[in-house]
Amino acid sequence: MSADMLPHTLLLATPALAAWFTAGLLALLALRRPLRALAGPRCAYALWLLPPVAMLASLAANLWPLAPLRWPALTQTVTVLVHAGTRTTAPVSALLPDRIGALLVGLWLFGSTCALLALLGRYAALRLALRVDPGDTLARHGVEGRHARLRIRRHAAGPALLWAPRPLLLLPPDFEQRYDTAQRRQILHHELCHRAQGDAWWNLLAALLGALFWWHPLRPWAQRAFALDQELACDARLFASRQRPALRSYAGTLLQAASTLPLPLGSGVSHPRQLKERIAMLAQTRRSAPRRAAGATLILILLGAAVLAAHSTVPVATRAVAGMNPPTQDISFNNKLPPRYPIDAVKKHEQGTVFLAVLVGTEGMPLSIRQAHKPGPQPAQSLVNASLQAAAKWRFNPATRNGKPVAAWIEVPIQFLIYAEQTPATQHTRMRSA
Repeated sequence: MSADMLPHTLLLATPALAAWFTAGLLALLALRRPLRALAGPRCAYALWLLPPVAMLASLAANLWPLAPLRWPALTQTVTVLVHAGTRTTAPVSALLPDRIGALLVGLWLFGSTCALLALLGRYAALRLALRVDPGDTLARHGVEGRHARLRIRRHAAGPALLWAPRPLLLLPPDFEQRYDTAQRRQILHHELCHRAQGDAWWNLLAALLGALFWWHPLRPWAQRAFALDQELACDARLFASRQRPALRSYAGTLLQAASTLPLPLGSGVSHPRQLKERIAMLAQTRRSAPRRAAGATLILILLGAAVLAAHSTVPVATRAVAGMNPPTQDISFNNKLPPRYPIDAVKKHEQGTVFLAVLVGTEGMPLSIRQAHKPGPQPAQSLVNASLQAAAKWRFNPATRNGKPVAAWIEVPIQFLIYAEQTPATQHTRMRSA
């Protein structure tokens, strides 16, 4: 995909990206609790892969559709004529849909940038507020092995695991005074389970997606549900380990360690409102191996179905083979939406032919458009942009193979000419395209 086509393709891909991310969240809303009951909290936590996988599959299908190896024969040349003394302007109605779409995408990206900057500001402020105590290591708290290398920082928002290139363990300044020996051991093992799950990096991904979809109405619910499922999975991992604590003692530790302090890119113990559900889950027995295997299989099926469904919305292009009828332009429709000769190009007397490679879908809609570079002088970028803008609104007759429509490429030459004298023929063309 050429760089000059990337903004246009992103404009086409943005609605599908948001739709598939939303579909993944709605599937989570419907399935996370039944899956937790079937296979346990760790399987329900793994289901959170569904929204980003569906979104990335949709993005990949729109940005990198499978393409044929060679182009079909050239279609009819589109000629744009304008008199040397004519001042051309594109009607606002012709550009309005593209401008509205570009405005919405620009607003989305602007909001995402602001959300990312706000997230970065909160994270930087938290890092500056961390306190380092010399000799404050996990070995001092009785933790040995590879986990003993985890760095400790002191902050009132602890206990928590904070994202960093090397994750940090946050402990409150009065950690030793607030909790007894058994509680300190339970808290440390809980946070080490977060590290074993890779939660520091999953929190980073969740924060980035939250900033990207700052406008999404399901975002607040998704963030709360993600945090709860993460904590439930961490509890399940801890109770399945050799450091399994006593149920009543662990529940009391959770109640004492609950915090409402904001923690960007961190995994805290939990918000007090979520403790009731967490403690109720602790009393449930561990799911059997067949049920956990069934849950894992269901997740793999859902992820595979999301990838296939996202790609099915962008028909696969086929190779140009003998016996396949190539796509053609819908001349009667496209003649009503010809390219507009840019004003600056007319003033600079810029002419030339732009060759567009258009991936035509089974419905006759352009799925991907880019400039096809040819040897020799290249047309001005303003002419290329005008061609891309016009072709995005065109319709085509799809290619067929064995009587069935298939996606395939077509090459469309668009010729821009400035003439000095009017003739009856050029007068007719100019009036039709201006």
